[in-house]
Amino acid sequence: MSTPTTNAPVPTTDPASAATAKVAHRLQALCNEGKHHEAMQELYADNARHVEAMAFPGTPYGLVTEGKPALLKLSENFGKTVTVHSSHTGTPLVNGEHFVCEMSMDCTHNEGPMAGQRAQMTETCLYTVKNGKITEAKFFYPGCA
Repeated sequence: MSTPTTNAPVPTTDPASAATAKVAHRLQALCNEGKHHEAMQELYADNARHVEAMAFPGTPYGLVTEGKPALLKLSENFGKTVTVHSSHTGTPLVNGEHFVCEMSMDCTHNEGPMAGQRAQMTETCLYTVKNGKITEAKFFYPGCA
């Protein structure tokens, strides 16, 4: 007799995955409460960096931003120049020191080349966690080739 298979998640016993999962779920919780800036303050390493899929013309967001102070400054600027109507962070998928999740946002830009335009943005995010802190975030956008 064969044992039926299920798609139920298998609990991890790998210490790296367990530590990453703790950070991943905390990020998800904070972001789903609208506390994106606070998540960065709490969960990012001092030497963290963001790697975007593309540069955003007319904005201060380049391909790579390095260092927690620079990332916090970008986050503050985003909060001042964009009105967020709603956002959602999906369930993280963890593999060792990495996790991915989908983030979506409905927002209106208040400044720059998209001023006054409402947009629905979705991205897939790949995070690296070391020593209990996010050290890198890479962002992937649909249609960005």
